[in-house]
Amino acid sequence: MVLFVMAFFLVFVTGGLFFAQLNLKVANNLKLATQAVEVADAGLQHGLALVPWVWDFDSQLNCGTPPCSLINQTSFPSVAGFTYTVTAKNDPGEGVPTDDTNNTILLTSRADGPRSTKKIVEAYVRRSVAPFTPPAALYINAVSSAPALGSYYFDDDDSMKVIGNDTNPNNLTNGLDDTAGPKSSLLAIATTSNTITTALRNEYTTAYDGIVKHDVIGVGSEPSIGTVGDVLDIDQIAVNFYNQPGAVKFEDDNGFQTDSATCPNPLTLPRPTPDPCILGTSSTPQVTYIRDKHPIQPTIIKGNVTGYGVLVVEGRTTIGDSFRFYGLVIHKRSASSHYISVEDNSWIYGGVLLGSFDEGDGKGKKARFRIEDFSRLFYSSEALGMVESKWGSLLPKPPRVFAWLDQ
Repeated sequence: MVLFVMAFFLVFVTGGLFFAQLNLKVANNLKLATQAVEVADAGLQHGLALVPWVWDFDSQLNCGTPPCSLINQTSFPSVAGFTYTVTAKNDPGEGVPTDDTNNTILLTSRADGPRSTKKIVEAYVRRSVAPFTPPAALYINAVSSAPALGSYYFDDDDSMKVIGNDTNPNNLTNGLDDTAGPKSSLLAIATTSNTITTALRNEYTTAYDGIVKHDVIGVGSEPSIGTVGDVLDIDQIAVNFYNQPGAVKFEDDNGFQTDSATCPNPLTLPRPTPDPCILGTSSTPQVTYIRDKHPIQPTIIKGNVTGYGVLVVEGRTTIGDSFRFYGLVIHKRSASSHYISVEDNSWIYGGVLLGSFDEGDGKGKKARFRIEDFSRLFYSSEALGMVESKWGSLLPKPPRVFAWLDQ
């Protein structure tokens, strides 16, 4: 009887331990499966961050035979033993695997983990339909940078401002003063390189006469300067606006130079066509493209110059005096000597995009710029909304997931 009872309890205990171990394995497998889904989703988000802001997805399909690798075997740091890969292929409904015509691709993110754990997440990706919003009031797409016309990005004795908080300019709202806009704040300055971000932060925090005189305000603590993964093709954006029918172009060999004599306040009448002092109005915004072609003299935009719409400057460019612009300002670098300097009391509402050029010094594509004196760069959704309403199809949009499947 004793042996029987002992055997019974031994079987009972053994069974309990077996089922407990089984439950533990089930729970562990469930945990691994959940982690695998989360890692696969992390890979998907990583892939989205690497897709540039452009117009279609052809560049993600040019590997020869899709699916094309976007991310290859990247470890997920907070979950030991997991890696993910991400590939892209054309929408199965498309006729040619390497030609995106309907602005849709399929991203596949695969997570691999311990005990042969595997999880695949597929997502249909399109371009955002939201209005164009730049990553910052001042966006710099470059690997490295250098100050223009001197040894500094921001001067040491005045008080320039770059504001990432949404601002409604009084010239568009007919109000008595600038007001806060309805959109969320952006970074004041966004770069695509930690090297540039560090250089700008270090210079900004240098106190002159014991005082930091500048304001670079927006998302985060001051200075609002950060590195972003959003990559905008500045050269292609500039080309799109150059090719826009009706664009007003100043690109003859005599160069473009205005000053307080050329553009006095008030302006003399009648006005020439095209007008170098009025680069679009609030009722008739325009695309203005100014190309530096003079062998010696750079582009100088000074005096009583105002504008609405899009201003693209290519080459050596200085903007100053009481310049006022509402919309999008783009600087295109197509030679090592090209730079942009915003100085004096010039103000820009909307957004500023700076391109780059490989100078052959081994540092990759470089931007050259300077912001000084009492100049102001404001992010303004209102001013950019004016641009979006007329030329939104020329502006790049970020990718977005509109359908998601856990396989």
